[in-house]
Amino acid sequence: MPAPTDDILSVLRQHWGHKAFRPGQEEIIRSVLAGHDTLALLPTGGGKSVCFQVPTLAHDGLCLVISPLIALMKDQVENLRKRGIKAEAVYAGMSHRDIDQTLDNCVYGPVKFLYVSPERLLTEMFRARVGKMKVQLIAVDEAHCLSQWGYDFRPPYLQISALRELLPGVPVLALTATATEEVRRDIGQKLNFGPTGQIFQRSFQRPNLSYSVLHTEDKLQRLLQVLKGVGPGKTAVVYARTRKQTEQAAAWLQQNGLSAAAYHAGLAADQRTRVQQDWTNDKTRIVVATNAFGMGIDKPDVRCVVHLDAPDSLEAYYQEAGRAGRDELYAFAVLLWAPNDAHEMRRRVALGHPPIDVVRRVYQALANYSGTAVGGGELVAFDFDLQQFASTYRLKPIDAHNAMRVLEKAGLVQLNEAVFSPAKVHIPLDVRDLYRFQVANERHDQLIKAILRLYGGEVFSSFQNVSEGALSQQLRWSTSDVRKTLEYLHKAGIVQYQPRHEDPQALFTTPRHDASKLPLDAKALETARERDLQKTEAVIQYTNGMRCRQQLLLEYFGELDSKPCRICDHCLAEKRRQQKAVVATDLREQVLAQLRTAPRTPRELLAGFQPNQADALTALLRDLVDTGVLRYTDAGQLIATA
Repeated sequence: MPAPTDDILSVLRQHWGHKAFRPGQEEIIRSVLAGHDTLALLPTGGGKSVCFQVPTLAHDGLCLVISPLIALMKDQVENLRKRGIKAEAVYAGMSHRDIDQTLDNCVYGPVKFLYVSPERLLTEMFRARVGKMKVQLIAVDEAHCLSQWGYDFRPPYLQISALRELLPGVPVLALTATATEEVRRDIGQKLNFGPTGQIFQRSFQRPNLSYSVLHTEDKLQRLLQVLKGVGPGKTAVVYARTRKQTEQAAAWLQQNGLSAAAYHAGLAADQRTRVQQDWTNDKTRIVVATNAFGMGIDKPDVRCVVHLDAPDSLEAYYQEAGRAGRDELYAFAVLLWAPNDAHEMRRRVALGHPPIDVVRRVYQALANYSGTAVGGGELVAFDFDLQQFASTYRLKPIDAHNAMRVLEKAGLVQLNEAVFSPAKVHIPLDVRDLYRFQVANERHDQLIKAILRLYGGEVFSSFQNVSEGALSQQLRWSTSDVRKTLEYLHKAGIVQYQPRHEDPQALFTTPRHDASKLPLDAKALETARERDLQKTEAVIQYTNGMRCRQQLLLEYFGELDSKPCRICDHCLAEKRRQQKAVVATDLREQVLAQLRTAPRTPRELLAGFQPNQADALTALLRDLVDTGVLRYTDAGQLIATA
C-alpha cells in the first residue's frame, strides 16, 4: 500500500531535515512504493540515495543496495548509522565470520539497509540468507555498470537478474547519473523489468554550469589563471590522471599562494581523511585529486572543477564536472587541452587492450603472487601492490595494470583501491563464560573491560569498529601491546579480532582457472576496444566542437532539442563576436555619414570618436579603403566612393 505524501515527507524531515523533495525525487519514490520496477536518472548531486532510503524507512522491511564502490558503501552506512538508522555492508576483504554475522543481523535484527558489492550476490552464504530476509526493495546504484554499452561495465552486475528469482515480487530501483538511450534500454532488459516498469529522467542540462575547453601548452600556468580568475577563496576540485600529477599540481598552487592539497589512494588513510575534512570545512579551498575523489561527498558550494586531463568518456566527464555548482549558483567546469592530448588519449586506448597472451601471463602471475591453486580462491581477497607485483614477475607496470583491467571487465578478477577499514572486535562468548575468563586472567580482564566500557554490549551481538589508539589511552598501554593482546585473545577464542586495514586488494571473482584455458572471448575484447575508441573520439570531438558545449553533451545523452546554454566558452565567444559585429556596423555607418558631408583626414575622423575606439576605427578605415568603399584624395583626405 503506497505511503501518503505526508508520510514520506515526514520521513524526509525526520531523518534529513529537508522541508521538501528535490525535483524528481517524490515521483520516483511514489513509483517504488507502488511496486513498479523503476529506472531513475538523476544528475550528479541530484539526491539518488534518498530515492531508496525514504521509501524503505516509510515501510517495514529491508532495502538491499547493490553498489560497486566499497568506499561509497562504507560512507553511506556510516552516515545512516549517525542518523540512528540500522545499516550493514558486505564487501570484498571482510572475513567469513564477519560476513556470516552481518547476514544474521539482517535476517534476525532490525537492519533497514544492507549494502552488497555485486560479486557477493550469488555466493552460497548470501543465497542461503537473502530469502530469509524481509526484503522490500532492491536498489541498484551505478546501474550503468549493467550495460556493455556503458563506460564502466562490470560483469558481476549481471547476477542481479538471478537474484530477482530468489526475491520474487520485490521491485527494483535502478539509479544512475549518466546513461545514453542505448544504456537505458539495456538496463531494463538486464534487470528483467516488468511490464509496468517506469523511467524517470531529469534533463542532463545544468543551467548554472559554464563548460569551457581551454587550449594550452602550459597546463599548470593556465590552471593557476583559472583558479585565480574564479576568485580568491572559492572552493574547487582539480582532477589529475596520476598520483604524481596531483602532488605536483598541488605543490605548484601552494607555491603561488593558493590553499591546496593533494588527494589520492596512495596517501595514508588518516591523511586522506584529514585532506577531505579540511576541504569540506573550508580550511583547504582546492583539492587536487584522482577521479575517485568526490563520490558520495555532497558539498554544494564547489565553484569550479578543472580537469588537467580529459577522462576517457563523456559520461565520466559529465559526472566529475557535475560536482561543481550543486547549490545551483553559477559555477565553472573547465577542461585543459594540450596539442598532444588527442594522440595521448588514442594511445591509452591501444595500451588499455593488451594482447590475449599478455593477459594470460598476468593472470598466471596473479595466481602465483596470491598462492592460489586452480579451482580455488574464489572471492578470497589478498593484499595487492601493483609495483611489487610487476617487479616480482618482470612485467611492465602499465601492462600489468591494463591486463588486470581487462580481467576485471571479463569478470575474472576484481581490484579494490586502498580503503581504510578500522579494527573490529566481536565477543562470541556469553557473559558467564567471559566473566570466568576475566577472573582467571587479570591483565586480559583490563582490556576486556575497556572494550565494554568504550563500545558497549553490542560487541556480543556483532562486530564493532574499535580504535586501538583509544584503548591504549584508556589503559595507558602502548598501541602495540593492545594489538598483541587482542591477537592473543583472538587465538584463544575469547574475542574475534580483525586488525585495521588500508592496503589495496585483489581477488578472483570465480574459481581460479588454468591460465592457458582462460575463458576470454577475442571477439568481445575487440568489440570492447572499438567501443572505448568511440568514447575517446566523442571526447575529442567535444574539445574541438565549434558549438555550444552543453548542447554537445546533451546530444550525446539523447537530448536533441536543447537550446544553446549562453554561458559556455563557445556561447560567450559567439556573443562577443556578435556584439563586436554590431559595434563595427554602427561605427561604419557613423564614418560614412561624416564623410558624406565633407572629406576628412584619418586624424580628423579619430578626433570625433572616443579614445577606446581608436584601434577599431583604424582597422575599419583600412578595410574600407582596401575594399574600395573609401579612397584618398590628393590632399590626403578620405571620401566615400558612393
